[in-house]
Amino acid sequence: MKKLIICDMSGIITRKGFINTELLKTLENLKNFDFSFCTGKGYYGGLAVLKETNIHYPFICENGAVLVTKDGKIVYNDKMDAEESVNLIKNIVKRYSFEFLAYVDLKTHKYKFLRGNKKLTEDLTQPWFYSEEIYDDVDLFLENIDINNICRITTRGLNYNVKNKDKIFENFHVVVSENEFHSICNKNINKGFGVEKISNLLNIDLNRILIIGNDMNDIDMFKLNCYLKVATGYDKPPQELINLSDKYIPLNDLPTFLKKIDNEIEM
Repeated sequence: MKKLIICDMSGIITRKGFINTELLKTLENLKNFDFSFCTGKGYYGGLAVLKETNIHYPFICENGAVLVTKDGKIVYNDKMDAEESVNLIKNIVKRYSFEFLAYVDLKTHKYKFLRGNKKLTEDLTQPWFYSEEIYDDVDLFLENIDINNICRITTRGLNYNVKNKDKIFENFHVVVSENEFHSICNKNINKGFGVEKISNLLNIDLNRILIIGNDMNDIDMFKLNCYLKVATGYDKPPQELINLSDKYIPLNDLPTFLKKIDNEIEM
């Protein structure tokens, strides 16, 4: 039975529209591993990247809150309470400064954005945002999203430290990535939960799963007792992630490393 690689996407496979084709081809050509992906950002970008890729399994997206196949079929989603979600969004708008707040529409798979009161560092119409609609008013935003199908809220530039104890976030799991994106899901919903979910779904033991990550939102899956945990990325990963990893491999060396361990299994 093959082992499974679960790799983060943003900062490893993709970076602002650039696709790491060498790593994708390496994953496709491994003989003793199948592969899947996870992402902390909207999964539509993953669907666009993987449409020509020979991937057999669902990939984890939205920090574990959603599992989706390459053709866009939702396999699993962890819905947030509608009333709690609306109250959270209104409180964020009322009490915090941020660039934008967004959620992914599970029907169109695209983002819907609410602009914040901070100046945008990037235009929301950039191709890698895969935006569908952009709103300036919170009430109009809430009227045009499906509040009964919110699995995750994401923000950029939110003036909030996850170490603070703010009661508006007490029923949610909050994690930050790239020092500017906050992901907000139900409690205990994170990439670690997502890895366990796909492990159970595919009946693959954790000790047969190799994890690849690069940022703080990968911490929860690096806490799992997996076959191997590899830290990598375009930039050096946070020290907390490296401390939980079995190996740190610079991104340029990752294809060679994966080919090497694939060959070693055959020996």
